[in-house]
Amino acid sequence: MKKKTTQPKRTKSAAATAAKPADSFPVVGIGASAGGLEAVTQLLKHLPPDAGMGFVLVQHLDPNHESALTALLSRVTPMPVSEAQDGTLVQPDHMYVIPPNKKMGIEPHCTTKFAIITG
Repeated sequence: MKKKTTQPKRTKSAAATAAKPADSFPVVGIGASAGGLEAVTQLLKHLPPDAGMGFVLVQHLDPNHESALTALLSRVTPMPVSEAQDGTLVQPDHMYVIPPNKKMGIEPHCTTKFAIITG
């Protein structure tokens, strides 16, 4: 009779547990056109919420309307999803969405801090 063996429960993904400094993590930029919501939704559904990476979504949005993108994406992932704001520090295992009618960048020499520019 064969003994049943059980695998230990994984609590972190391999990417999240890789040996690296605590304050060092990849920041993943995702670009999408106005019709890219479905592709981004599918990506988030398949990403582990503890991937150890910060995600930044730059999607073309209507500049004259408030965006519901943050709320829509929050429904498909346990990862926190928020609209990026000037000075926000990017955190691992978070998704940040560009605000409507804004330009966004990462501040030079500070790879995890947003700079939001009007227009």
